[in-house]
Amino acid sequence: MSTPRTALVVGAGIAGLNVAHQLAHRGVEVTVLEAERVGAGASHGNAGWVNPAQTGPFPEPGLMRDGLRHLRSPESASRIAARDYPRLLPWLASLARHSTTRHYQRGVAALAELGKRCFPLLDELADEGVEFRRVDAGLLAVARQIDAVRAFRRTREPFRAAGFSLPETILDADALHELEPALSTLVRYGVELRDHVQIDPGAFVAALATHLRGIGVRIEEGVTATRLTTRTGVATSAGLHHADVVIVATGASTALIGRRFPVIGGRGYSFDVPATTALRRSVLLLDDHIACAPLGDRLRIAAGMDFGPSARLSARRLDPIARCASVMLDGIDWTDRRHEWTGQRPLTPDGLPIIDLLPGHTETFLVTGFSMLGMTLAAPAAEALTRYVLDGVRPPVLTPFRADRFRRR
Repeated sequence: MSTPRTALVVGAGIAGLNVAHQLAHRGVEVTVLEAERVGAGASHGNAGWVNPAQTGPFPEPGLMRDGLRHLRSPESASRIAARDYPRLLPWLASLARHSTTRHYQRGVAALAELGKRCFPLLDELADEGVEFRRVDAGLLAVARQIDAVRAFRRTREPFRAAGFSLPETILDADALHELEPALSTLVRYGVELRDHVQIDPGAFVAALATHLRGIGVRIEEGVTATRLTTRTGVATSAGLHHADVVIVATGASTALIGRRFPVIGGRGYSFDVPATTALRRSVLLLDDHIACAPLGDRLRIAAGMDFGPSARLSARRLDPIARCASVMLDGIDWTDRRHEWTGQRPLTPDGLPIIDLLPGHTETFLVTGFSMLGMTLAAPAAEALTRYVLDGVRPPVLTPFRADRFRRR
C-alpha cells in the first residue's frame, strides 16, 4: 500500500494516544475517536508505573496452581464468580498452557526488548512540552516473609539476561525502614529496583491529549465506533469515518474485532488515600499483590485481577485490599478513601500484547493486550507500529506480538 496521509485511531487511552503522537510526528493527519472521554478506561486509575523490569507476561510459572488455591479467599488478588466459569473455561485453559517457565522466559525476552525504549520516549515527550510530574526514586518490593521476596527475584531473573539491572541483595527491616519510614514493622524483607518512574496516569494521559490537540490531532470524545465497514471505514455513532489507515486501540473492548482474538478484560481496582507520612517511592506489597503509588499529597492503592462480567466495584471488594495494605503502611488515613475506581485491563492468555496488521485487512492495525504494562509499553509499541504502518514492513521487535499466533496454535 502507499504511504498513508490520514489515520483514524479508535481509542483514546494510553495506547491510542501514543500511536496518534507517533503518526502525527511522521506527518500523518490523525483523528482519534473515543467512546467516553480521554483515558476513561484502564489508562486512568492504574498505579502509573513505568518500569521495564516489571514487564513480565501475566501467566507466570505456577500462576494457575497458586491462583486456584486462593481463588475463594475474600482477600485473594484474583477472583472469578462461579457463574462466569463456563464462558471463561477456554481462555483459562489457554492461560494454564502458557503458565510455564519456558513460555514465561520467552515472553520476558520479547517484552524486555520492546520495553527498552520506554524511558527515552518518556524523556522525548517531556522535551516536546508534555507537562507531567515524574518521580525517579525507584521501587521497593517488600514482604513479611523472605520467601516471597526470593520468589519475586526469581521471576525477575530473565530480565538480567535481557540487559536490565536487578537487585543483588535482599534488604532487611532496618534497611527498608531507613529507605521508607512509612513501612510498618511487619515489613521485614524487600528489594529495591532503581529503573522505575512513578507518574500520575490520569494527569499524564490528559496532558498528552492536550499536547496532541496542540499539534493538530483531532480528538472526538463521546463517539462510539460500532464496526469496520470497509478496509478503511469505521461506522460510528456520529456517522461513517474514513482514513487511509485505521488503528484499533480499544483495550479490553472487542466490539470492532469480534471473537477472533482471545482478548478479555481483567478487572482491576484502585482508590486514593491522604498520606500523613508520604511514601518517598513506589512500593509493591508482595504478600497481597498490592501496588502503592505516591501521587503528590495522596497515595494510590491499586490491586486486583478479577475475571468475568460479574466483577464489580464495591466496598466488599475494596475493603480487603485496604485491610491488607493498612497493616503494612503507617501514617495513612484509611477511613478517607477517595476516587474509588475500577477498569478492565486487556489480557491475552499468553500475556503478550497484539501489535499487528488485522488479519484479512490491508490498512487496519490492532494494538491491544497490554494487561498491566500499558504505561511502560504503549510508547515503544506505538513507535514500532508506526514504522510498520508507514513503511509496510513489520519491525523485528513486533514479531512475537503477531495477531495470527493464536490461530496457528
